[in-house]
Amino acid sequence: MRHVFSSAVLFAGIMLLPALATAAPSRADAQKAYNARDHSRCALIYTQLTQMPDAIRSDGYNAACCLALAGDADAAFEQLRDTILSHYTRVADIEQDPDFAPLHGDPRWQPLLDLARQEEDRHLAGTDRALRHELFVRMNHDQQMRGRLMADPENRTLLEEMQAIDRDNTGWLKNLIDTRGWPGYKLVYKDGAQAAWLLAQHADLDPDFQQQVLELLEKAVLEKDASPSHLAYLVDRVRTGRDQKQLYGTQFIKEDGHWLPAPIEDEANVDARRQRIGLGTLTEYAEQIRDAYAQ
Repeated sequence: MRHVFSSAVLFAGIMLLPALATAAPSRADAQKAYNARDHSRCALIYTQLTQMPDAIRSDGYNAACCLALAGDADAAFEQLRDTILSHYTRVADIEQDPDFAPLHGDPRWQPLLDLARQEEDRHLAGTDRALRHELFVRMNHDQQMRGRLMADPENRTLLEEMQAIDRDNTGWLKNLIDTRGWPGYKLVYKDGAQAAWLLAQHADLDPDFQQQVLELLEKAVLEKDASPSHLAYLVDRVRTGRDQKQLYGTQFIKEDGHWLPAPIEDEANVDARRQRIGLGTLTEYAEQIRDAYAQ
């Protein structure tokens, strides 16, 4: 299962549930159903989301996950195949995702992986796959450490370990940028560029470096070599680090036990700004953040 946000997402005919007939489906509702192990409802909502104008690539992947968990192997294979052919999907994600365990014994599983490898080779032609792998290793280490700290936020030892990881990743990324420039889509594909962005997003101990990356990302976005949403997240990160109001509402703080967006400049128009760069509403994002940190 792939989550839609980073504090830091890829899904015939199913009838609408009455509760959804009068309201647009939301990824927050789908995530709640997944967390509650209501896999049929989760699959329904994500399948609906694939048909919405603002569908994102993880919707199809997540629908396939929930269909597999719900025991509908035929629909899961069909959805996963469609996702592989319409959006780049990492073979490692499919192989390692425990949600697809119910499909492993099916004779269609290996041919599906072969198709995913063919598509991966096609998408990654011309990229630096070794560098992309290194970015994934560092990103995964970052995320595992933050997951441990989130489960035990008062643990000073874990905090120091996380800061050591951040310093190491920041130093490594600095050297990479000095020698090869910003690792964008052309160099490490979209998912590798996302991993690089995450390392920069967490380089809070070096705000001057974050500002440098911000300028590089602005140029990369103009050249269609980076994601506008990644730029938005880093803009907010840099601004909040300077005690300035954020623009897109991506950064949250905890007050009196509640997760709230850090102060936002021109908050009345924040959803319009978010929409321009492909983000959902602030209300939906806030619900996702609160659900994630409540777990």
